[in-house]
Amino acid sequence: MSEPRPDDSISAGTGPGGGAFGWRRRQFVVDARYQLRAGVLVGTVAIVLLVLLNASLLLQDRSAAASAATAVRPLFAGQDRASWALLLLGSAVFLGGVILVGVMESHRTAGAAYAIRRAVDAIRDGRTEIRVRLRRGDHLQDLAKSVNQLAETIDAERSRRD
Repeated sequence: MSEPRPDDSISAGTGPGGGAFGWRRRQFVVDARYQLRAGVLVGTVAIVLLVLLNASLLLQDRSAAASAATAVRPLFAGQDRASWALLLLGSAVFLGGVILVGVMESHRTAGAAYAIRRAVDAIRDGRTEIRVRLRRGDHLQDLAKSVNQLAETIDAERSRRD
């Protein structure tokens, strides 16, 4: 991933349109390592929970089948297959939704961290006019506010010296 050119406004979003303040990010994967780790963690927890849920339903179905009359059982075999197919489809949709939410939430952290890191780098290079602007709902709002206050303090100190 190539580093974008530095500009005078460091923000989590780029370009006009979209977003709460008129900007949006162009890509959802900002910090691939962090977002992949978060996605794997969320996906693993969701898979474990789905396996436990499906196993409990399977065990319940088998215990009910053992108590049912064997002559009645063949009548429900087709219905059981349809129920299992629906359960697996629902599980797959649920898992996809959980992973999507995980990626979106990790994006709110990774994108904000990226914007803050760019601002800190710019301030380190002497560009204290830089301010961090995050979208509403992004994580790390307090850290961005502190970085902005640091830049304002450095600006004020520099102005006082001149």
